[in-house]
Amino acid sequence: MKKNNLHIRLKLFVFVLIVSTSAIPVIAQELQEYTSFKPGGEWLDTDGVHIDCHGGNIVYVEHLKTFFWYGEHRGQPRGASCYSSTDLYNWTKEGVVIEKGDIKVFERPKVIYDETNKRYVMWFHYDGDLNGRGYGIAELGIAISDSPTGPFVVQDHYRPNGHESRDIGMYFEPDTKKAYIGYAADHVNRTIRMVELSDDYLSTTTNDVDIEAHCEGPGILKKDGTFYLLTSQCSGWTPNPGTYYTAPSVMGPYTSQGSPFIGDAGNNSFNSQPCFIFKIPGYKDAYLYMGDRWNGGGRPESQYVFLPITITAGGEMEIHWYAEWDLNLFTPERKKN
Repeated sequence: MKKNNLHIRLKLFVFVLIVSTSAIPVIAQELQEYTSFKPGGEWLDTDGVHIDCHGGNIVYVEHLKTFFWYGEHRGQPRGASCYSSTDLYNWTKEGVVIEKGDIKVFERPKVIYDETNKRYVMWFHYDGDLNGRGYGIAELGIAISDSPTGPFVVQDHYRPNGHESRDIGMYFEPDTKKAYIGYAADHVNRTIRMVELSDDYLSTTTNDVDIEAHCEGPGILKKDGTFYLLTSQCSGWTPNPGTYYTAPSVMGPYTSQGSPFIGDAGNNSFNSQPCFIFKIPGYKDAYLYMGDRWNGGGRPESQYVFLPITITAGGEMEIHWYAEWDLNLFTPERKKN
């Protein structure tokens, strides 16, 4: 009888041990602290998990002294994720800030902070089938939150001024506090259009122009009064040679200038597609190219290509390849007294 009791207790101990250890989360990779960018390499968050934040943008919130990176969360649940950082290298996952739910296609989220109303506004590509045509709905979606880490709540979705809208980019003009969305529009991205947002960033205005460029994935920057629009061609998940355009105004007219990717042997934008250009605060003329390496499809494990953008003395945009680089490449701005 005592042997049977001992045998039962041993079985119970083994069962409890198995159950308790199975509840311990498995960390896929060893935790590490980053001090540089390694374009196209494995990039883990502060929990040691691959960063899942594609096709989005970075926002720096001054009063929080924090960067927030938003993008498509292609794992489960699908939607938009948010990561936070104080150095642009090491990112903490804040979670999925909006789930796509019944939205069939949720892509390219872009967030802007409304200083006046103290809220965060997200614009995104809202899409799905229409009359048997994939990506046929082709609308802009909008969501808002009182917190940078969500949750964001969808407010509306529509075609801006009646035009189809797919891949989107966003530009904020710090001098005027105006914001603009560049969007791939009409007849399967036949062109890029640029539309001005309302002062509260909650709707589009009728100030909407056709840039007449058959492309997608727009990113925008301004340097010395010239606007630079960086785009990819339309080839689905397959990378292609990017093209940039210049204009005297954010609303155009834009002139094609060719590829900015210098030494791009594969003629494929260093195997990436542009999604945003981020002006890094605290540095002089520090522009960050944010690109996605889709690897043939929008997978959660797809990688990121972050590279510095140079505007030469002659006004040309150049993006050079670096296997590894850090922010010391830029010149710090002098602090105002």
